[in-house]
Amino acid sequence: MQDCDLMCIDRTMALGFDSRTSGYGCGMNVKKLWQQEQPINATQALKHGKTTQPFVKMAWGSAALGLSLAMGLPQAMAATPPATASAAPPEIATLLKQLDTAASRKDLDATMRFYSPSFSHGDGLDFKTQQQVLKGFWQDTKSIQYQTQINNWKAEPQGYSVETTTTLKGVRKAAERDMDLTAMVRSRLTIKDQKIVAQEILSEQTRLVTGNKPPSVRLSLPEQVNIGQTFSFDAVVTEPLGDDLLLGSALEESITPAQYLQPSAVTLEPLSAGGIFKTGQAPQQPTRKWISAVLIKNGGITIVSQRMNVVRPNGSATPAR
Repeated sequence: MQDCDLMCIDRTMALGFDSRTSGYGCGMNVKKLWQQEQPINATQALKHGKTTQPFVKMAWGSAALGLSLAMGLPQAMAATPPATASAAPPEIATLLKQLDTAASRKDLDATMRFYSPSFSHGDGLDFKTQQQVLKGFWQDTKSIQYQTQINNWKAEPQGYSVETTTTLKGVRKAAERDMDLTAMVRSRLTIKDQKIVAQEILSEQTRLVTGNKPPSVRLSLPEQVNIGQTFSFDAVVTEPLGDDLLLGSALEESITPAQYLQPSAVTLEPLSAGGIFKTGQAPQQPTRKWISAVLIKNGGITIVSQRMNVVRPNGSATPAR
């Protein structure tokens, strides 16, 4: 068994449950998405008790969700302290609205005009891979709506640094099933000559649900931890289960350009507790992770995912090369 970046221990063992009931990290059976042709079927999964099902990864982050974009003003300005959103120039708000509109139309050409050809991203994306991920994401999306607000901004010698929050709502196609999507992502953008030249995702969380009564899930995970730090990951079903059988699994993935383009699948197993409860230890080098939980009961399916940045104690999130 290979070592994992996040060495996770199932904390349900403290309650007398077998850790294998919800494999995570080392114990996870991860296969490529769409290896099986059948759609996610909660009834079938509950009947058989254990099954490998597609995990509908959303290409979390910049290209799929991080269209929390702002445009710079044409003139360069001297560096100034951060300004509040209420003091932001109207040109920034107008450009954000235009960008949200283009993205909500899934207009790839119009959206990519806001990016510099030399665009760089903290997750390793460039202009070409950003375009590829957006195209793939929108192909599997029936409807989408972006709404961005400015949190704060700062004028710099050759442009702007802008922090934004984007809310995303839509409907995703997963095999033969529609899944309702909600997401929120907070980004820091570097703007120069009316182009986005750099982007860093500060936090993000995404939720996919399907069915007439999918499990309500409360996720507990830190957005940022120091290298080597111990952390907890809980995905708790908030409503009483009664006699319902709960299936689920957890998944940890390093955030790389390849992972944006290569979704995964998970092995679902019966859960003895009302959710997934893990303790993990962050790796010894800075990195970025997607931590996700898939939970199924008779009423439907819920998938939740959150980014966790692993940083040095000084706050640096630059992954080791």
